[in-house]
Amino acid sequence: MENSFQNILDSSQITIRHISSFAEYTAYIDNTKGLQASRRQHMTRLAQSLHSFTVPGKCFVCGKDVEFSMKIPSGDGRGVRPLNWREGLKCPDCRFNNRTRATIHILQQECLPSQDAAIYMTEQTTRLFRFVKENYPSTVGSEYLGDEVPFGQLNAKGIRNESVTGLTFPDNSLDFILSFDVFEHAPDYLKGFAECLRCLKPAGRLLFSVPFIAKNESTLVRAAVGADGTVTHLLPPEYHGDPINSKGCLCFYHFGWDMLGCLSDSGFEKAEALLYWSIDFAYLGNADQIIFLAIKPSTTPCSPHSTREMRACR
Repeated sequence: MENSFQNILDSSQITIRHISSFAEYTAYIDNTKGLQASRRQHMTRLAQSLHSFTVPGKCFVCGKDVEFSMKIPSGDGRGVRPLNWREGLKCPDCRFNNRTRATIHILQQECLPSQDAAIYMTEQTTRLFRFVKENYPSTVGSEYLGDEVPFGQLNAKGIRNESVTGLTFPDNSLDFILSFDVFEHAPDYLKGFAECLRCLKPAGRLLFSVPFIAKNESTLVRAAVGADGTVTHLLPPEYHGDPINSKGCLCFYHFGWDMLGCLSDSGFEKAEALLYWSIDFAYLGNADQIIFLAIKPSTTPCSPHSTREMRACR
């Protein structure tokens, strides 16, 4: 049986720019200054409302035209009202926002998973996980539960405990790993990349997102953990929402383009930023939206290097 969105894919392709380095990105921006300015003007026109507005477009998940909703924040007391386009533009039917709708779209367009694909998601309590699980029944999800239960086991609520830096899946067992805004919470994200490589089958794919500063060649380190486990804050602490921990989760990094080099050094055959932007599907923002794709070699078995052998990315 086909997935619910497969039958609309042929007429729903979006343009994706594949970028593999900071130099390539800089050249792209230099060559598209007019386009970038036009996009910013479009965003400004949309945001004239005082409280909220809607944007017409086609929802890839639902396969129909809808009015996506966008709320305008109250501001910071100085009249400044920054809009979070990435987490806004929610579909009134499926309730997926800009980021999650695009994630599903790009997964289908760029990865073409079969219905029986072995997929691991580094989340389990979200609407996105439930949707992927419904369309790909072999999907397994998890949350980080610490020492509540052993890693690889389920708690009383049926939630699996995993750490991205020490996955319990066998070598070469997964077709895809999907991870969205998780690696920035791992002090040793290089070990996380190596673990994903180990668990993926040959030609397996890691599709993921992280906080990313497109203008930065190097990753910004916000906090570090010492040998004794002490956390040192190099910048004001930044906590992100966590479905398991109401206190939130500390963000250690805002990544830069050197992250792609780290993925290559860990053993991935290809590591790219996928840049996308679409009026038709309301994948909007003041600049290109970005998600990342890394592919494991398909030929010789690949053993991840130790983190000591990897490039110093911080």
